[in-house]
Amino acid sequence: MKSRITIKNSILYVVGLVFLSLGVALSFRHGFGASSADNLTYILSTVFDISLGTASFFLCTVIIGLLLLYFRNLKFLFLFVQVTLFSPLIDFWDLIVFANLFPVGYETIVVYVISLLAMPLGCAFLIRSSYPAGVFDELMFLTAHLTKLKLPVSRMLNELLLVLVALIISFSTQNGFGSVNVGTLGYVFTIGFFIKVFLTIADKIVLRRKLKHEN
Repeated sequence: MKSRITIKNSILYVVGLVFLSLGVALSFRHGFGASSADNLTYILSTVFDISLGTASFFLCTVIIGLLLLYFRNLKFLFLFVQVTLFSPLIDFWDLIVFANLFPVGYETIVVYVISLLAMPLGCAFLIRSSYPAGVFDELMFLTAHLTKLKLPVSRMLNELLLVLVALIISFSTQNGFGSVNVGTLGYVFTIGFFIKVFLTIADKIVLRRKLKHEN
């Protein structure tokens, strides 16, 4: 898919970043365990005493570097634009909007579900913008390319590997399980699936509008 810089695509892209950063920030608030990549963000934030947004920036920069080295395509430099916007958004939600959010009881479940859905929804918006997808979405495409696995399976594999890396760093720095908990599995096994669901819904909406316009 070729990237076209248009107002529509730019709006889709920004909306995607807003939903994605919202889901990430909430993943640290419900107490069931953060998503796979966010566990790695959390432990980096803890070890180096930096904000979650800053830790996310460094992690994403490493992944972008890997994508550039493998594909040798300068289009991935565009991902630095995303990271420059995305990282401050995480801190905006975490340090300002949700600074006093400490859900209890059923509230924790609501926050967990919102986070669980907001992240793949944000990813779907990013993909449909036609701009380079999210950093972890591009990593998913890379894994699918290397392994020949379907996208949901590739995403699941990435999620498991990221959790493993987070645990290794966390235990080696005497931080125990860090932000890894049973709820982490929910992200691991559903993000790829929900991305596909949201993309399918988007395709059906576009097709319906196209048919309506033709009639």
